[in-house]
Amino acid sequence: MKKSPIRCAVVSLGCPKNLVDSEETLGWLAQSDFAITTDLDLADVIIVNTCGFLKAAIEENLQQLKSLAKRKKQGKCKAIIAIGCLVSRFPELVKNAVPEVDACLGVGEYHKVPQLVAQLTGSNGRVQEILGEPPYKPRIVSTPRWYAYMKIAEGCDRTCTFCAIPFIRGKQKSRPMEDLLAEAKALAEQGVQEIILIAQDTTRYGVDLYGKPMLPELIRQIDQLDGLKWLRLLYCYPTAVSQRLIEAMAESEKVAHYIDIPLQHSHIDILRAMQRGGDDQTYARLIERLRSAIPDIAIRTTFIVGFPGETDKHFEHLLKFVKAMRFDRLGVFTFSPEEGTPAFQLANQVPKKVAEERRHLLLSTQREISLQRNKNFVGKSLEVVIERWDGSKGFYEARSQYEAPEIDGVVKVKAHSTDGLLGKFVNVKVTKALHYDLVAEFVVERGQRDDRKIEFRANDRI
Repeated sequence: MKKSPIRCAVVSLGCPKNLVDSEETLGWLAQSDFAITTDLDLADVIIVNTCGFLKAAIEENLQQLKSLAKRKKQGKCKAIIAIGCLVSRFPELVKNAVPEVDACLGVGEYHKVPQLVAQLTGSNGRVQEILGEPPYKPRIVSTPRWYAYMKIAEGCDRTCTFCAIPFIRGKQKSRPMEDLLAEAKALAEQGVQEIILIAQDTTRYGVDLYGKPMLPELIRQIDQLDGLKWLRLLYCYPTAVSQRLIEAMAESEKVAHYIDIPLQHSHIDILRAMQRGGDDQTYARLIERLRSAIPDIAIRTTFIVGFPGETDKHFEHLLKFVKAMRFDRLGVFTFSPEEGTPAFQLANQVPKKVAEERRHLLLSTQREISLQRNKNFVGKSLEVVIERWDGSKGFYEARSQYEAPEIDGVVKVKAHSTDGLLGKFVNVKVTKALHYDLVAEFVVERGQRDDRKIEFRANDRI
């Protein structure tokens, strides 16, 4: 009687870059003849891809591991493996806090997971043999079928004083352009219509391989692929958003009119303490250039408040800057002192209460800016991708090119039924603006009686 294959589940914690690592781990497992399941109750082995970026994330990850460890105690799984950033950063912390974890593998060791699973379970199934650095990375995409992330580089060369990534993931290592183009082509052939480019710093892509930033050239090459509708850029370093890159974005037929540029602060004193490039004037000129080249571009940024030494004057400068720039999307974090980073022991630490008050004020200010910018869409038509049906409220959740998945607002499209529209690109008309979301209705052509017939007009490339 043939034995059932070992069933493995991968739990991915943290950012989209972690998610791609998790998808590659799934690929290695499947290639080695292990069964993949998304149901933890069916899993013999649970692999947890951890995040170790911030103190809050570390605590959440340890709690998640402890929760999963209970399953092992109850005999619901045979083994638990921790992989990824937290393991690379604090391996002993994981082992001591959750002794039920059977094994740990750090960043860059995901291809070793199948061998480890075989050892822990006594499996005699075929395991893909790895000789040195793997020549390629198999991958099982876990996002909805219409979009996928594509990691174009690993690690980071920047020296931001608050960030632990360089000593977790090392120096930037770009992937060869031919590999990325092959992957993008394969994703498009699988029905993916939106590719989201990610790295710790996407704008520095190619410097280590080609001697100069190559993101503009990568965009132009991907732009030629058939079947792809949107190409989205995340994690762009502000002083590296060159005119070449802006021109490539503006000339592209596929690049979403959206860019994510974490600025972190506006006052030069704080920016220099963070070891960040630029200042409020260079940032303002960059935003002006982007809006001049792509008038409808949605600009997303993030800021850190409560950085050591941030005074009321520094924060007022940031608040005034946000009011002047009128960003479309904005995230705010309070400073987290991370062990091992230069900022960890800086003098003049800002009290947590003060930092939280500043965060609340900045978000409240942006809330009204966001509402006013959303009002510009009322009465206009948008092309959106339908992503989720909310039956209790009678609308679809959708996204236009101006929203990234998971981090931005949504377009709520009124509907009466679920006629198989998930993943379809359709036209809607915006009827109302909310602080972060838009409300819309399907565009019904002459002769159509209700929104249910929209499926006959939907883009059906998937």
